[in-house]
Formats: sequence, C-alpha cells, structure tokens
Amino acid sequence: MTQQITLSIPTAARGLVRAYIKQQAGFDAWIAKMGIDSRDVRNVHLIEFAEAHGLIENVKAIIAKATGQKASPFATESLNEAVAEAYAANTKKVADMSTATFTFDAVVADIDAFLSPVVRKSLENALLPVLDAANKPAVVQTVEKIVVKDAPILAPAGQVPYAVKTGATIPFAKLFSVRTSMPYGQKPISLWEAHGLSPRVDPFFVVDANVMATLATAAEHETNVWMVGPSGSGKTTTPEQFAAYTGRPFVKIAFTKQTEVNELVGNPGAKDGSTYWEDGALIAAIRRPGTVILIDEPTVASAGVQMIVQNMTDDHRSYTIHSTGEVVKVAPGVMFVIADNTNGAGDETGQYAGTNQSNTSLVNRFKRMVRVDYLSKAQETNALVNHTRIPHVAAEHVADFMQRARKLPEMEGVALSLRQMVGFVDMVKDGFNAKYAFEVAVLTRLPGTERAAIETMATLQWSEQFEQLLAGAPTLTNAPSTTAAASAFDDEVSASLSR
Repeated sequence: MTQQITLSIPTAARGLVRAYIKQQAGFDAWIAKMGIDSRDVRNVHLIEFAEAHGLIENVKAIIAKATGQKASPFATESLNEAVAEAYAANTKKVADMSTATFTFDAVVADIDAFLSPVVRKSLENALLPVLDAANKPAVVQTVEKIVVKDAPILAPAGQVPYAVKTGATIPFAKLFSVRTSMPYGQKPISLWEAHGLSPRVDPFFVVDANVMATLATAAEHETNVWMVGPSGSGKTTTPEQFAAYTGRPFVKIAFTKQTEVNELVGNPGAKDGSTYWEDGALIAAIRRPGTVILIDEPTVASAGVQMIVQNMTDDHRSYTIHSTGEVVKVAPGVMFVIADNTNGAGDETGQYAGTNQSNTSLVNRFKRMVRVDYLSKAQETNALVNHTRIPHVAAEHVADFMQRARKLPEMEGVALSLRQMVGFVDMVKDGFNAKYAFEVAVLTRLPGTERAAIETMATLQWSEQFEQLLAGAPTLTNAPSTTAAASAFDDEVSASLSR
C-alpha cells in the first residue's frame, strides 16, 4: 500500500536527494520489488524509500542545506558523510557532462535508419542550437564538505527556554521519601530543569509508592501510562506531583464532548497580509522536551479527537499536520498520561455518563494501566486537617463516615471524594449548620436511591456530633500539620486551597 507522502523535494535539492537515495545499498532491490524501472524513478519513489527505511530526516536535512533552511534536529550522525557524498555524486555527474561532446549523429543513431533525408535534415536544423548549448563548458562550482550535526531543540525566540535533562539522577525511594523493599526503590530517576515551568511540590501530598513508581520508571522509558480510578482519587495530582518532584514541565489537557481537532492540532492564521501556523494545545506540548502531558477524560471526546492521541502515542511518536505537511516529532522525554474514570471500555453504570469506548489501538499504546483509589482513613483525616485546619478528632469523624458510606451496597460506583469533604467542612466553617452543608456538598448531586441511603446514615450519627467535635475541641492556630497527607484534588481545587 502506498504511504501518504508528506514531503516534496524542491528543484534546488532534487539532484542531491536522488544521489543520496540511489547510493543506498537496498535501493536497487527495493525498486525491483516495487516493479519500478530505474529510468522511471520519480521524486515520490525517493520519498517512499526514505520513509520506509528511516531516512526521511536525512532527506529533510539535505533539502534544508540545499535551500538554505535550518537543518532538522533529528537527522542521524551518519548524515555528515551522506550529505557530502550526495554533493560529490551530483558534482561528478555535472563534471562528466561537462567533458562530453554531443553530436547529431550520436543523438539519432538509434533511429537514423528510419529517417528520410528530408526529415533527417529538418531534425538536424532544429537540434543544432540545443547541441551547441550542450557542448559549451559547464560551470562547476567547488563544493566544500558539509558537516551536519544534530541541532539542539530550542524554544522559539521570545519564549521560555525548553526544559533540559540535568544529567543528575536520584534513587526513587530517596526522591519521593518512601520506604519500600521493592527493587524499584533503587531505580535512578532523572531530574530536569524546566526554567520555572515545573509545578509546585505539595508538602502534604501522600505518595503511593506503587503508583508513583509506575509513573517514574515509565518516564525513564518514555512509556505511556493510563490511570484509572474514581473521581477525586488523585489521578490528576499524582502525575502533576511527579512532574514537580522531577522538575519537569506539566500540561493538563481536559477533553470534553465539545473538544475539536483544531483545538489540539492548531489553525492557520493571518496577520499583516501574511499567513502563519498556530499550534494547538497538544502539538505545542509535544514540542517541549521533558513535558508530562496529562490527557484528562479522553473517553468523553469523539472518536476523531481520540485518534489524534492514538496517532502520536505509537512507537514512532510523531504527528503529521496534514494542512502543512509538517511531521512533528514528539520531543525527547515527553510523557503521555491519561487520567480516566474508565479503562477505555466506556461506562455502563451511568456514573460517568457520556463516556465512550476507546479504540483498542489507543488503549494498547498505553503499556501501563494503573488503578488509583481513594486514600486510607488516616490519610484522608490528615488531608482534612492540613487543608481546612479543623481539629483532628473532627476530621477523623468526617473521614470515618465517608469510608463507611462508600461500603454501602447502594453507593457502589458512586464518587465520594476528599474534594467533597473539604467543601462540606468549608461550609460549616462559614457558619452553615452541618445538615445543610452536607446536603449542598454531598447529597444534592446524588441519584435518589443513593441519596436516601447516605442521608439515613448521616441522620443517625452525623450533624450534632460533628458540630460538637468542631466546637468542643481546640482549633489549630499554628501552621498546617506536617503529617503526610494527600491533596487528591484536581488542579484548580488544589491551587485554590494553597493560595
């Protein structure tokens, strides 16, 4: 099947590209297999051969040199000699032509027997100017040997410099301050310098060693990770904090039913009579080395939008912008993380309405699928203390209630998150009674059956006891507790609580 060609060869570079491709060891066998005669080789065949044999970046570099453009940063080291050989081969061809003498007899030798004297004379008169021009000495320029080096990946002028790997590593257990006997505890994790674009480290974030190690070791291999779990369990916070601890840039791209392809890929624009290309959110992110790209809830988007992620997360790690023909390579160190309430199979419970089943090919491109669950009772208690500064005994009361409520048969699959707990506590602190605050923060969003079940439980032992605990125990007047706790919030909630 013929591949879609995304590159054209300008006139200035045709001779060089043809010389480079034709000197490749497997070219003759390839055109024979394709059923192409050597005399019929066209530019399209050269590009197809280059794409099939991993030489397309070398071809781009040759074109760049021939047209005065910036060389591709992805050209291989072997291109140093390849470009020089291409120039040499092309120069030799011109030199050979400069010493050749073209005569009319030689030109018509194969058909001379079929020409009448009158036709032969007319043809000779027509070709004489052409032959005279061909026999003039050719002007051969001396071409110095060209050395092509891998260019560094630099941010466009005026932008913050791209992140760079520092070369330093820290064992996983030491970097994230976890105790583990698992071998991954000693795995070296690379550190980056993001020039101020790395997220802030949350001092109260609780590291789940297995989940974080899954992310950290995957990043070392540029392996994609799919995170599955209920709403509010920390699917967003975990990759964000991974980026914070390792000094990487972090970009969250939230998908919705209204997300369109051009939002992710980009659009052509016009200014002062000139046209330009403006990258979309996802294309801009994959150009930045070391970036942790969190793709939030992709299963709510259309199949066409999900296909963009599928195309750039395969082993080739690239995306072709069809309107411009540019092949955008995913920058070194970029890591794709999907945070989704489902495992790509959609949702039949009704809890996550609107989710779609993802293409199996997309799911398979994420070699690691890890489940993220709610925190333990002790962790949620500490999180409430740290983020609301209520007495520990009152926070424990809330966490204990939520832990037991999640175990009710009617509540299976229903999200009761730390985020809702904080919303409830904040309302009580604002002066609302506990019953009304609980209704607003938790009950109102639940379906009828689930609401009735948890409301009965709350009525039996909730409102008065919590208010007594909140009022009767001493409140915290000092800084938040240094006990490890988890934020487990989406970006905007965590940011608002830390302001």
